Amino acid sequence: MASSIRQLWMELLELVYPPRCAVCETLGRTCRNAFEFITPPYCPVCGQTAPPGLPAGQPCSKCRSADFPLDGARAIGPHRGTLREAVLALKFRGRRELLDPLAELLAQRIAEEPQMPFPLPFEDLHGVVPVVLHPVRRRWRGFDQAILLCRRLERLTGIDCCEDVLARVRNTDPQVGLSPLQRRNNMTGAFEARKPHQLRGANFLLVDDVYTTGATLGDEEDAEFS
Repeated sequence: MASSIRQLWMELLELVYPPRCAVCETLGRTCRNAFEFITPPYCPVCGQTAPPGLPAGQPCSKCRSADFPLDGARAIGPHRGTLREAVLALKFRGRRELLDPLAELLAQRIAEEPQMPFPLPFEDLHGVVPVVLHPVRRRWRGFDQAILLCRRLERLTGIDCCEDVLARVRNTDPQVGLSPLQRRNNMTGAFEARKPHQLRGANFLLVDDVYTTGATLGDEEDAEFS
């Protein structure tokens, strides 16, 4: 009875004070329903949506032709549309109210992984590690979105947030607009393990807001994921 009264009260409040969407800033409910999610079949290595005809469990052509630096990667969805707007609003407009819904989506994706085909061993994680900003960039932005996402993930999943084991020791240029070779050169020596004894022999999930997979082929753009 109490829950139904509370629900009715919330609906009445929304009629009087309609909630503003944190992404589009228009009146209405959340844009979450407009997110484009990545679902199977996808490459078991980079997590990119599988091209037509790719046999189940077979890495995509990009992952077959180059060494992928991690055991695997997963993402909520392609870095476009409403999901992209949410990430950009968080990073560049300081919309920290988006941290909770984005962290909830990440936590949901982690929870779903064991039921996915060719799952990564998320159940054996020793911690989540944010891909941290350089202190100069952090001071300019006022916060580090990867750290804040990992702290919320710790509360949602119970997986330890290990924010002090990885440091960005070089203030790199933004990756946007760089070629694959320029990206690699830009990131060389950018990070340093602060507590290698904690990392040795353990499984960690690196958390970042956006990652780019593969390399540019001709005029084809790299695929970006959130």
